[in-house]
Amino acid sequence: MILNTEKSYGLVSILFHWIMAVLFLLQFWIGLTMESEPDLASKQALIARHVSIGILILALWAVRIVWAFCNRTPALPGRMAPGERRLARASHFLLLALFGIIPLTGWLLVSTMGGLLPFQIFGLFALPRFGLGASLHAAGLWSVFHAFLAYSMLILAAVHALAALRHQFTLKDGLMVRMLLPGRRLKDD
Repeated sequence: MILNTEKSYGLVSILFHWIMAVLFLLQFWIGLTMESEPDLASKQALIARHVSIGILILALWAVRIVWAFCNRTPALPGRMAPGERRLARASHFLLLALFGIIPLTGWLLVSTMGGLLPFQIFGLFALPRFGLGASLHAAGLWSVFHAFLAYSMLILAAVHALAALRHQFTLKDGLMVRMLLPGRRLKDD
């Protein structure tokens, strides 16, 4: 089962979900590690990896947006309260938006650093910088904003995971299993 249905997720949506989740957690870890790395060569290698994975996430995000528009989203459990439904939809939208916004703020950060940060993507090609001009003050602002958004996403992702666990183990509606295996439906379907 490749495509989503009204009641279940398809393989492509499940792969997008988990690959992007793992990439985000990897990025977050690299971001924390590179800030405290004392060895300059190791720090530069971590920064280059962080930038490359960020652009990969941005590219996957763009494809995921197209995929989302071409596929339906399975229905939420019928027993969910209207407020809970709105909160679930809003949090999913915000998580998806942050997958695009965070890499863009990283790109803006690299652009304002001038030539101080590498912008080679996995050593294969370079991307152009936004025409903002080099400014360490602007770079500092973009860096703070980039980190703030990353921490915000980490918190939102943790709440998302806790909600999935609540649905699986407390409400026992099968919501979490639906994002693990293609074609799985909610228990009340």
